[in-house]
Formats: sequence, structure tokens, C-alpha cells
Amino acid sequence: MTPSQYFDYQNIQPISQPIEPKKQGAKRHWGSHPYFTRRAWNVVQEYIRTFSQPGDIILDPFGGSGVTAVEALVLRRQAIHCDINPMANFICSQIAVSPINIESFRIAFDEIEKKCKDAINLAYSLSDEEAENLEIKYWYPQNVKMPKNGKPDYIEQLFTKRQFFCLSLLLNEINTIQDLTIKNLMKFVFSASLNKTNLTFSSTHGRKASRGNSGIMHRYSYWIPPQTLDLNVWEVFEQKFKYIVQAKLETNLLIENFYQDNFSIFNVSATNLTDKIQPESIDYIYTDPPYGKHIAYLDLSTMWNAWLGFEVSDEARQLEVIEGGDLNKSKQDYINLLHASIAEMFKVLKFDRWMSIVFAHKDPAFWDAIVKSAQDSGFQYVNCAIQTSSTPSLYKRQNPLKVLSGELVLNFIKVRNPKTIAITKVGTDVVQLIKEVAELIIVKNSGASTEDIYNALIPKLLENGLLNQVKKQLHPGRISRCQEKNCDYRVHGPALPRTTVRRTPRSRCRCGNRRLS
Repeated sequence: MTPSQYFDYQNIQPISQPIEPKKQGAKRHWGSHPYFTRRAWNVVQEYIRTFSQPGDIILDPFGGSGVTAVEALVLRRQAIHCDINPMANFICSQIAVSPINIESFRIAFDEIEKKCKDAINLAYSLSDEEAENLEIKYWYPQNVKMPKNGKPDYIEQLFTKRQFFCLSLLLNEINTIQDLTIKNLMKFVFSASLNKTNLTFSSTHGRKASRGNSGIMHRYSYWIPPQTLDLNVWEVFEQKFKYIVQAKLETNLLIENFYQDNFSIFNVSATNLTDKIQPESIDYIYTDPPYGKHIAYLDLSTMWNAWLGFEVSDEARQLEVIEGGDLNKSKQDYINLLHASIAEMFKVLKFDRWMSIVFAHKDPAFWDAIVKSAQDSGFQYVNCAIQTSSTPSLYKRQNPLKVLSGELVLNFIKVRNPKTIAITKVGTDVVQLIKEVAELIIVKNSGASTEDIYNALIPKLLENGLLNQVKKQLHPGRISRCQEKNCDYRVHGPALPRTTVRRTPRSRCRCGNRRLS
């Protein structure tokens, strides 16, 4: 499919309003394989439609589970998926691969069922003490060191003897499949089952046991709860197989054989895109980089990469664009890596083409880093749009006033003579501007949450070139917060400095209270 030469990229009207997410509407993403973050498919589709045309080449340099690449294929764009995480690349490749011979897939499953189901069910008829005597005949990962933020030190502590017995039996049988496409897809079923067949899995009291989640996806750590659940491995595998059959029926219909010559996947850091991609070859970039120290993707993928036999090099860990993690990367490390990634995106993008970056963070320094990196690389900032999330995290639900559940999408264009954001004079009263934005949004909506105010504030600060000033003024030194429960000046985030006061011997809140922390 050849793009039209008359498509006017320069005069595209960028998206400026939120799009209602429909995360559960696509079987190819929802319910196929768990992943730490996943953008709503219909939102990604709308951005691809707006900023590109059929036949264009779409890139996601922080590809994750592959929503951007898969939806690009659905819309008949060529897709390039990049990620430094082998697990992420495997997930994307198996969701995207099409068409699949469903009958061959079912026949392979039936063979596995004949050889594994009874043995696994027998293992689950044993008591826990009896199961400890099971003889494991086949390979399973051993001596793999787990991330420091969890309870198990090694992978052996992450599974029961029964789980190792059943999982190794399944994987051994999968490895006997001759058809490589079917074998990899069955490994995908196996990998998707791991989330519920390890000791971090638990379920809320009153819910059906299988409706729970692992600590890995739930808390972003290898946390083993006091009450664990040992679900029947065969039942989990069988259920996941049924889900993935439905997902592949969907991709067979939507992608068909367009996948064959229009999909590329690279296990590469976003800081090294030009190692794999030609300069000025990309028509649109839509990406969702890691949000600081929110999720340490490579650390959290340890279990899956171990079972699937994927190696993660020390160099890959050094190049992962995160803060914290097992390498304890600093905030500046993260900003430097993000800057290098955006510079690479500029190199591979064609002129007069667009880049959209999805981001969410309470610290203005990170927003400043993205915009500054983009402008330093040569991008022109155009606008940003609020994008709400359909599934707030557990922490967000427990702390609705403190945590942002939505994101902002920053839109940039690569032009030959980019305009930079005009920096408002240093003397501008940033606090007054924040007050005005807060009051405006409260009046407009007859009340507003911290998140509503924050989402209105960031675009205003971006447009006025004030992020750097906010970064400095919001952290003038040690600050105190009023502890009076009903104080009108309390805040729940760093973007509203009017309620913070310098710590002095006689400091007090404007409400008159001296109880400060």
C-alpha cells in the first residue's frame, strides 16, 4: 500500500480533547497476555489515524506489549516495534502474527492435553506435603536472581514444587511442537499463564479465586502475600488458551496477511534506534516512555524472561530508561536516557512528520525534561491533550487525591525551522498563575479534583514556558504542610504550592494552625 503524495502532514489539526478509552473492547489486547501498562487500543488508533495515512511507517520506540504496532497493522500502516525487554517483544510478536491456522493450534493443544492434563490434575490431588515429593523431570529456571524490591531472592522461592512440576511438564511438551509458529503461540499461552501460577498470586476475599492478580502486576513487585493461592496449572493454561484462540480469530480477521511484509520488531534500546532504523524513514511516532521510577520493566519481567529463555544483558539494563530499579538509577540518569531517546526519535523521523509522547508524572522536572529534550533535538512543540485512563491503579483508588490516573499526550512536529516555546519573563508570579488556573477550572466544573487542576495546569505552564520556573519555585527548600484536617489550604501534590510554607521557628499555615509536618 503506497501513501498518497497529496496528504498534508504539515496542516494536520492535532488531537486536543480526551478520547473515551475502550480497553476491554479488543480481545487481541485485553485478556491475551498480562503486561504492566497497556494503552487503550481505540485511543492509539485515533492518534494513528489523525497523524498518518495508510501505507505510512509507524514507530513505537518504547513498544511494550505492542498496542501501537498491532493497531498500526489493523489500520494498514507498516509497523516498527522496538523495546529493550525481550518479554515485551515476544508478547507483541505473538499478538501481531497473522494469519494463524486455528485448527492446527487446536490440534496442538489437544496433544498437550493428552500428555499433561491427567498428570497435572493428579499433582493437585496431593496434599501440600505429598506434593513436595514430586520428581521434576524436565527443565525449569534455576539460580535466577530476583529483583531487590520483592521477597524472593531467587526464582526457586517464587514457585511451589507442585507448580514447578506442572509448568516444566507443560513447557517440555510445548517444545516438541514442530511447527515454529504454533510452538511460539503455545509458548505465548504458557507465558500468559505464569501470572496466575506463582506465589505472588492472590485474590480479594469474596471474589472468585481465579479473578485475583499477581503481586507483580498488582503492586509492581515480587511481593508474596501472607495468603497465597495455588491455582490448578492445567485449568489456568486451558482458560488462557481459549482466550488466545479468540484473540487470534480477531487478528486473522483484522490484520489478515498484511502482517507478513509490514511488521518489524527490534530488541533495541530507544537510545540506539539508528542501529536498526534508517534516518528519516519514519512517518509517525506514538510512544509511551516509562514514567520515572513508576515501573522497573526489566526487573519485573525477570520471571517471564527466565522461563522463556531470554537473556537480558548488563548493557541493556544500563540503557533502560527508568529511575531506580535494581541499578538504583538517579533522576538525572533517567532524564539523560530520555533525552538520548528523543534525540534518536528525531533522527529517524521524516521532516514534516509528527511525534506523540504519552506521559504522566507529578514532578514538573520530568515534563520540563521532555519538552527541553524535544526542543534541543529539533522538534517543535505544538500542543498537548488530556487522556483519561479506563482502569485506575490500586494506589490511585486508595489515594484518589494524591495520584494521577490519566496522562497527557504531548504532540510535536519535526520541521526545518522549529519555533521554540517563548520563555515568560523570570519575574512572572508562577504561584499566581497556578491560583488562576485552579480557580478557573473549579468555577468551570463547579468543583475540581487535584487531578483536574493538574491536567489543566501542565498545558498552561508548557505554553508559557514556565515549567523550569515551577520546578525551582515548588521546591524552595524544606517545606511544611498543614495537618489541620479541614484546612482550606491543604494540598495533595507538588503542583499547588500555595499551601506550603517555609519551615521557620514561627511558621504557621494561613488558616492559623501551627500543626505542620
